Amino acid sequence: MVRIRLRRMGLRNRPTYRVVAIDSRRARDSRYIELLGHYDPRRRTLELRIERVRYWLSSGAQPSSTVSTLIQIFDRQTKAAAEPGTALEQQTASDLATTTTEGVQP
Repeated sequence: MVRIRLRRMGLRNRPTYRVVAIDSRRARDSRYIELLGHYDPRRRTLELRIERVRYWLSSGAQPSSTVSTLIQIFDRQTKAAAEPGTALEQQTASDLATTTTEGVQP
């Protein structure tokens, strides 16, 4: 069975992780089938190739509990960034409106 789980990388006391598709019988840091993304818990950065993650999930791969949480977080972040009418977008639009109308003489 294929699992989607984290593979530990980095230095001692400075871990970073790769999100990988791997055979469930293999060790944590052994050879993997496909690299699906990166996660750095210290910087709190998460990069996922979500289309490939969805492919593996549809093929029957089981995510670990941590990876399933990371996928949910990634989905929320991308949904919030793509959602029109967010507070940041409204603020940027109002800033543009004020800057463009300030330079115009009536």
